[in-house]
Amino acid sequence: MALPQIQSPQVVESPQVVVVGGLDPGGGAGLLRDLATVAALGARAHAVGTAWTEQGNGVHRVEPRDPAAVRQALAHALATLKPGAVKIGMAVGPATGAALREALTGFGGPVVVDPVLASSRGGSLWADAPGALLPLLRRATLVTPNAVEAAALAGCAVTTPDEAEAAARQLVETAGLAAVLVKGGHLAADGGEVVDLLVTRSQVVRLRRPRLAGASPRGTGCALATAIAVELARGRELATAAASGGEWLAGRIAAARDVGGERRLP
Repeated sequence: MALPQIQSPQVVESPQVVVVGGLDPGGGAGLLRDLATVAALGARAHAVGTAWTEQGNGVHRVEPRDPAAVRQALAHALATLKPGAVKIGMAVGPATGAALREALTGFGGPVVVDPVLASSRGGSLWADAPGALLPLLRRATLVTPNAVEAAALAGCAVTTPDEAEAAARQLVETAGLAAVLVKGGHLAADGGEVVDLLVTRSQVVRLRRPRLAGASPRGTGCALATAIAVELARGRELATAAASGGEWLAGRIAAARDVGGERRLP
């Protein structure tokens, strides 16, 4: 599968981005984090919800939205807003994944999918085996798993940058994904750096930034995927968008603070 052409001849400074995902009632992750990220980057957001979740020390309940309603909401947003990119997070299960794929028919812009399988607090947010998410991931311009998600999707250990590269290669070359960025926050440190692994059919890029001390804030994966979607909507090339998103996230992590017993992005 060839990497979709996503570079435009002119940078759009304030693009429209449609964000799709589940609602974390605490606002630290999910759809509310996506909206905050788009706003912080000076773009415009439109949200399509896939589920309501109840979370505390883990996921207590997931209330999926009717897949037909999700399909209609996304299709309407694409038709009326003409967004520069779409970012998808929590897809709930195969029926919702199929609805999202159907709604994306005819959309020619970049699609970033963050393959949410579980909450960082514990508890499943995907109602099937990891492989059942692959049909939606094949529709994406870029898929952004963390180490745990990459391991589940590729069926191999992912604890180091080299293992992350191998898993991403497998997902691209065997599973048919266009491009994979394995987020490096949960990987073993490489010289005190965080290394995000971007793999496409034509390139492997290691994006490095200093690893910051302290606990990782919630919602970093959501924020990074959304930041990349914003940069793609602006017309950036894929590797440039990924690097820019990582640099922006590093600044937000450095400014994070403890709120209500957890580390939160500003």
